[in-house]
Amino acid sequence: VVLDDLSGGFRENLPDDPRVSFVRGSVTDASLIEELFDRYRFRFVYHLAAYAAEGLSHFIRRFNYTNNILGSVTLVNAAVTHDCECFVFTSSIAVYGAAQVPMTEKTVPHPEDPYGIAKYAVELDLGAARRLFGLNSVIFRPHNVYGEYQNIGDRYRNVIGIFMNRLLQGKPMLIFGDGEQQRAFTYVGDIAPLIARAPLIQAARNQTFNIGAERPYTVNALAERVAH
Repeated sequence: VVLDDLSGGFRENLPDDPRVSFVRGSVTDASLIEELFDRYRFRFVYHLAAYAAEGLSHFIRRFNYTNNILGSVTLVNAAVTHDCECFVFTSSIAVYGAAQVPMTEKTVPHPEDPYGIAKYAVELDLGAARRLFGLNSVIFRPHNVYGEYQNIGDRYRNVIGIFMNRLLQGKPMLIFGDGEQQRAFTYVGDIAPLIARAPLIQAARNQTFNIGAERPYTVNALAERVAH
């Protein structure tokens, strides 16, 4: 069962598969969430919904926290009350803040923007839900994910998509600073199978994992690759 409000994608991206039930709606809709949990009695919950515009989050605080915290805890509440076996949550390396490198799972989070704060708040809430109610969870902290079907029309999310969009419009790619800042870019096909299998692996439960590419590239090198 797939729940999505299509704010960042399109219905036609989903396969016509009788095994997949698509519901258009938001994780912030508490009555809809309760209806779905009552109907389907989910064993596992995969929560990937968020508005992931990190830099923009300073200017859309209410929207950011409504979607990324209140929507998340609505799902956590439902998972607790319906005795779900495991809750998989995609957090973000934004929880670490900008200055903490290298980023390892042992690094104490210190988020510097509302997006990272929201992600870390949900991580803490899942910890509280486990201690009080026994809800198992697996937390992933991915970074700079790209791949097929991503929405390249969003001007604030995903630098690869932003570069592609500007090229298709015949506009120059905008690079801030000297372009020598480095990022690791993660292909969605490399991490999606790991996220999908997570609740089936007992040793992964109640653990947090950084997940994604390890080899960094400069923004200049990225721009050159996208241009070709």
